[in-house]
Amino acid sequence: MRKTAVVIGFGAFFLTMALLLKFYAYNQLTVVPKDQNTGQTLVDPNATFFDAPTLTIMHGKITTQLVAVVDQKASDTQGGNARVFNVWQSTTHNNSRPPMAATTQRVALNAHTGLPVHCCDESENGKPVKYAGYTLKFPFSTQKTTYQYWDTTIEKPMSMKYADTEKIDGLTVYKFVGDVPKTTYTKMEVPGFLFGLGKTSPAVNADRTYSVHRIIWVEPQTGAFIKVQEQQQQLLEDPGHPSVQALSTTSTFTPATVKGNVNEYKSKASQLKILQILPWILGILGIILLILGIIMAGFITRGRHEARDEGYDGGLGDELYDGSTA
Repeated sequence: MRKTAVVIGFGAFFLTMALLLKFYAYNQLTVVPKDQNTGQTLVDPNATFFDAPTLTIMHGKITTQLVAVVDQKASDTQGGNARVFNVWQSTTHNNSRPPMAATTQRVALNAHTGLPVHCCDESENGKPVKYAGYTLKFPFSTQKTTYQYWDTTIEKPMSMKYADTEKIDGLTVYKFVGDVPKTTYTKMEVPGFLFGLGKTSPAVNADRTYSVHRIIWVEPQTGAFIKVQEQQQQLLEDPGHPSVQALSTTSTFTPATVKGNVNEYKSKASQLKILQILPWILGILGIILLILGIIMAGFITRGRHEARDEGYDGGLGDELYDGSTA
């Protein structure tokens, strides 16, 4: 009976551990840290771009820096379930100042799902905006499906579709691909001579169009962006004149950025993967041990009943035999 109790005890213990790992430990780890502070760098060594200071089309290296930092005080006001990020992004040519392009964002995310939380003065370039879709990361346990991702240029979500599973420095990643078709997103006053008009011609209030082919390599356990590439085109357009290339770039996370991301998220991914598998193993083992313990208890009980029954019949037989010879 003692062995049966041990088997049932271990079964109950394993089953309890499985439930704790599944519904408590995993939830404690699938959360955006309160002290998140990340920096990413994208580079294109051969970009074409409009240089505003010189009013010319130039060719060369451009560098984009993106920094995202959690505002801990603002996050705490939401009860701990939100992460409010201040985000800065700037693109320069040979570290030129001012930058060719710059964006500021204030984004609030659900700490567990990664989806927007509409609070805390969310904005883009100081203008109130209501974010939709994912912004800084994909969800924990990213699936092979299509996700909505916020595009800061058009200020709308775009579709990012699962395309493939790949390896980056030994780390398994999901490759997502999406496109924004040519879209007019702003007006820009530029010299008329850019469109072949005379040097003394008045400035032209041209349409500025944008299109992008975006690729994001995501670590699926954490939803972290390991590598990003953006093939972006921007044109200046004025009716009746040929378009002018304002920007043509294929900007990609630098090798150092990718390596840093791999190093940071490889161990986290392994921990989460173990926590996804271990509850099933412990749960199945616990159920097997419980069933085995019940079966063992049944056999022991049955054996005792049989032994008791056999002892009773034997005693009666002896008594009858003894009585007959008296």
